[in-house]
Amino acid sequence: MPDHLPQDAGEKSLWGATAITNPVSHRLEESLAADVLVVGGGYTGLSSALHLAEQGVSVVLLEAKSIGFGGSGRNAGLVNAGVWQNPDHVNTQLGEAPAARFNQALRDSPALVFDLVRRFDMPCDASQSGTVNIAHSGSDMAYLEDRCRQLQALGAAVEMIDGARAEAISASPVYCHGGILDPGAGTIHPLNYVRGLAKAALDQGALLFQESGIESLSRQNDRWLATTSRGEVSADQVIIATNAYADDNSEQVRKSTLPVFIFQCASEPLSADVAASIIPQRHGLWDTQTLMTSSRIDSSGRLVMSSAGRLQGLQRAIRQNWMTRTRDRLFPQAAGTAWEYQWSGQIGVTSSKILRVQLLAPGVFAPAGFNGRGIGLGTVIGKHLADTIVSGNRDDFPFPIEALYTEKWSTLRAGSINYGTLALQLLNKRW
Repeated sequence: MPDHLPQDAGEKSLWGATAITNPVSHRLEESLAADVLVVGGGYTGLSSALHLAEQGVSVVLLEAKSIGFGGSGRNAGLVNAGVWQNPDHVNTQLGEAPAARFNQALRDSPALVFDLVRRFDMPCDASQSGTVNIAHSGSDMAYLEDRCRQLQALGAAVEMIDGARAEAISASPVYCHGGILDPGAGTIHPLNYVRGLAKAALDQGALLFQESGIESLSRQNDRWLATTSRGEVSADQVIIATNAYADDNSEQVRKSTLPVFIFQCASEPLSADVAASIIPQRHGLWDTQTLMTSSRIDSSGRLVMSSAGRLQGLQRAIRQNWMTRTRDRLFPQAAGTAWEYQWSGQIGVTSSKILRVQLLAPGVFAPAGFNGRGIGLGTVIGKHLADTIVSGNRDDFPFPIEALYTEKWSTLRAGSINYGTLALQLLNKRW
């Protein structure tokens, strides 16, 4: 099968078109035994496999399609810290002490990502130039100031910037109010990063297979046995790291989040002077408008923009037209530039707006619901899961381990989000 299939017909992914060679090429066609089985070849699964293998644990990873096929290979490539919601929201959801551990664990997540990139020499266009949660209007500044205060209380090295600096960073006439600068965050080629994790895991001794989706997972002789169409793996413990791309064979994970779509548009390479005039210091931007939009310039001088929605059928033209109008308003110097790539992917959203780690059965961990913050969060979760499995001490695991949870009316709610964003994009700024 091709390395990176489109989510929907007619899509063309920038990351798929410019990816390094997939280091994984084999299906599972044998019977294997391991200490840990990892299911899912995205950030969480591969970070788990890498950090387990580094500590001498035998690990087998099974990916149903290709490495990075899911959200890990389809996002905008912004490496941000923490979760979308403010630290106070996490405190409300979890309680003071658990929230403090949760927030501290994710405070410096970009540092782990960029450290792995440097340590294993991953060719993924990593740029630790900072990201800005940038105000779309002056009325958003009070929210951002409060968010910044909460992050600084955690010890995060973030700072408020004023309108003049926001406009200088963005080179946009709209982003002239201010924002929160995180100088330790940055941007990355997301599919190349996940493939870099795969190569690093292989080099440390992990066994990785793709086109090897599990068909059953059962308890036999005090071990877990996973079967695929051509092989099987027995293991003491299992990490189900499929998140928003869980299928019916990991039904409880699939039911634990809402499947929400995000789409990206990438321009043809801009002329040198136009590329230099947009986000000149190559920060990643994500704004505060209702239809949140992220923007960045990639290593080839393309403008890459992202927002909510799917590109299926007639939705594609509506969303692309909205993105064109948004681009021309935010970055008028790029007006008239063709979109060369358009693609989408799913994220797992939870009602609490923070991730959950479920214990599906004794020894079966299932992190899911990253709510669009998968790069840093997935990498950190994978490392902590590995450390917890090696030590056997769950008390040091900084994320609450929950019992089974099912999102109510998930199909209806996910549909309302998708078509609600479509309606807003059809009408927004048209007149």
